[in-house]
Amino acid sequence: MKNGTLGSVSVMLDRSEANALLHMLGVIAALEESNVYSDDARKLMNKILKHGRTYSQKGADKVSIYFYDNEATKLIMLTSLYLSSGQYQPEDFFPSIGRKHETEEKKGLGIPNSAEQNTQTDSHQ
Repeated sequence: MKNGTLGSVSVMLDRSEANALLHMLGVIAALEESNVYSDDARKLMNKILKHGRTYSQKGADKVSIYFYDNEATKLIMLTSLYLSSGQYQPEDFFPSIGRKHETEEKKGLGIPNSAEQNTQTDSHQ
């Protein structure tokens, strides 16, 4: 399989969301001078401050920024790192990721109230 870039990811935030994101990146950037997470956070923070575009929509202040796929990946990873360092996580979702639950049924004719069942029932009446 050939690896390629996916292009840019458009992110639009309101004023408080942008401030929260920049605060989070600032906290991570301040952890250590030379740390891969701090470096990534510093770069993303600088990108938002330099390349973000502010605008107003229906009276609300907004920020629009484009991230390349590798930057979006780093942003998600840093957000997860930040949240996991300060948040209690009562539930472990890991065993459920990517697995179908045994109670799930196929969509369509196997579900009694599906559109296909209702259509068949209606046509036979």
